[in-house]
Amino acid sequence: MGNSESLKKLDDIIKNKLSIPNLDSITIKAASSPDGRESYNLRLSEKRAAYIKTFIMEKYPMIKSELIRTRHTTENWEDFTRMIEDDKNIPHREKVLKIIRSDREPDAKEWLIKILEKGETWRYIKKHFLPVLRTGAVCVIYYKQEFIPEEPKEELQVEEVVTPPAEPEPEPVAPPVIITKPLFAIKTNLLYDVLSAANLEIEVPIGKQWSVAAEGIFPWWKASRADWTMQLLAGHATVKYWFGDRDAQEVLTGWNIGLYGGVGKYDLQFFDKDGEQGDFFDAGIQGAYAHKIGKCFRMEYSLGVGYLQRDSKKYDKANNTMHGDIKVFRYPWEVKRRQWFGPTSAKISLVWLLNKKTVKKEGGVK
Repeated sequence: MGNSESLKKLDDIIKNKLSIPNLDSITIKAASSPDGRESYNLRLSEKRAAYIKTFIMEKYPMIKSELIRTRHTTENWEDFTRMIEDDKNIPHREKVLKIIRSDREPDAKEWLIKILEKGETWRYIKKHFLPVLRTGAVCVIYYKQEFIPEEPKEELQVEEVVTPPAEPEPEPVAPPVIITKPLFAIKTNLLYDVLSAANLEIEVPIGKQWSVAAEGIFPWWKASRADWTMQLLAGHATVKYWFGDRDAQEVLTGWNIGLYGGVGKYDLQFFDKDGEQGDFFDAGIQGAYAHKIGKCFRMEYSLGVGYLQRDSKKYDKANNTMHGDIKVFRYPWEVKRRQWFGPTSAKISLVWLLNKKTVKKEGGVK
């Protein structure tokens, strides 16, 4: 695109005899379009920069090699993003910007854009943006501060697009893209951990918008002096819906809402206080937010509101006993049922993504 015009402008600038002695440096910046494998585009950019340097040195042997610097990058995502932000007509523009601004690898971003809405967006990008982004190189010429070239009249710093006179670049074949997907996550509620209440939760993503989780709480402690007991065995299950565009967000991040329910039994006695034994069940709705703190780690904050019912009975303080052991229960020997509507769950959870699965996409998932 415009090879001959760009080369003519470059020649007009350099051929001025006054320009050569006052030349400070020439910087060649080469890049490629976000199309094709990133490793291939890196080599392509490097070759482009080297070609332009060789071209200048052969045509203008009076310019010393050390005055010409080359820089190359992989893919020109900066201009690509700017073009999409400026073009209001691109189909599904907001979804494309979310994908670009995510922290995925460039190859993964490119593949997600290509398959977005059955390729409609990529066809528009391929027609309107990629030809411009395939610019071979940008050549920036710097003069010494005291020198201002008179002929031709140019600014102190001139930037022109120069591409090597080569055959048109072949359309790269969409390469296979490797995407890692966690099969499940292991979680622990730090609030329970502070209270020495051992707990573990496993959450499995299902599709793009859903996940299911199962939690166990199992502190079964008894002090060495046997003057207190904290024994709890409980299990909960949760079904969650994740909001937002899941193509542009990492798995198990963002806002979610869920329905939960669980059952359990307990035996609690602390120091000189009398003890209580019983069982319970609860159910409700839970809202949560999770954010990324590392490649494989998340933090999640949740609050659940619902119904709690527990059946309990009091017993006199006893030493060295466990749940199910014979206790001296209060007379009259009856089980009291208590009910509660309100907050029933609060969590600050550390999430660890495990067992990442490699998904290879090449026209589909393998």
